[in-house]
Amino acid sequence: MKKIAFGIIVVILLTEILALGFVLKPVNATDIPLEKWFSDGRIAICIHSFQTASRIDYFPYEPETPGYIWAWVDLSIKNVGSDEISTNSLHAYLKDNQDYMYEGRSVPDDPKDLKLMDLPPGETIRGIIYFEIPPDATIVAFVWYDYKSHIVIPELTSVMILIPLFLTVVLLIVLTKKK
Repeated sequence: MKKIAFGIIVVILLTEILALGFVLKPVNATDIPLEKWFSDGRIAICIHSFQTASRIDYFPYEPETPGYIWAWVDLSIKNVGSDEISTNSLHAYLKDNQDYMYEGRSVPDDPKDLKLMDLPPGETIRGIIYFEIPPDATIVAFVWYDYKSHIVIPELTSVMILIPLFLTVVLLIVLTKKK
């Protein structure tokens, strides 16, 4: 009986590891969810597009860091809270698969550049945020962090992670009660 229980635990743990591997896989630019709103109850963000290029049509044209490329995100930010929020592009980051965070920046010559403002409650603004990234970076998320809000896109599906863990705990409880 103990060998069977041990075998079941091993199978469940392997299933959990595989499930985590699928949930935590890196995303490509094409895998970032588009036209879907993510919110923390204070700010809501919707990404309309994600693109990269070695050169852009606006000053400074090429990234300041030699060998890097431009990445940019066209997004909408909505104030769903009760206080004004800052639309500062310095609150935006691209996170790569090595947990490195590339800070957003403004390109003021671009007419679609995200405008820096204090956004009133209920209002929405749309614009582009630019990033300098290595050409071989694997971007896994867009992050908005302004010390009051922390939004990660795509968000991990916590239920997908918790289901195998829950099954393991239930099995352990059942097996210990049989003794």
